[in-house]
Amino acid sequence: MDEASKKRKERLEQLKKRKLESTGGGDSVSMSFRNYTPVNETLKDQESKITTPADIGDTVEKKMEGVVEKVIQEEDEKRAKDVDIFTLAPKKPNWDLKRDIEPQLLKLEKKTRAAVIELIRKERPQDLSMA
Repeated sequence: MDEASKKRKERLEQLKKRKLESTGGGDSVSMSFRNYTPVNETLKDQESKITTPADIGDTVEKKMEGVVEKVIQEEDEKRAKDVDIFTLAPKKPNWDLKRDIEPQLLKLEKKTRAAVIELIRKERPQDLSMA
């Protein structure tokens, strides 16, 4: 087991040397321990830029800033204008009367039919006696 582990360590050292030679030297390039990717020292020194709201140019929020107020104002102006009464009036002025009275008319129609039938029955026996 000791021999196998020594051989493995030797192979890893050889691979490490080959990798360093292929990248161009060991001074400016170091190896990351886990994934063996070369890390350039100049990249470490560079700072990442963080954007702030001041750096951002036009945004949707900035473009739409006054639109809501404009729309509200236009709606208020439309409501303030005089409303034409003829456009609000129904085409038939008695549509609501028909709607409200229709159930009562149905009851009266039933009673009227019953009354007509009763009158016909009363008249019928007299007609039979004359014939």
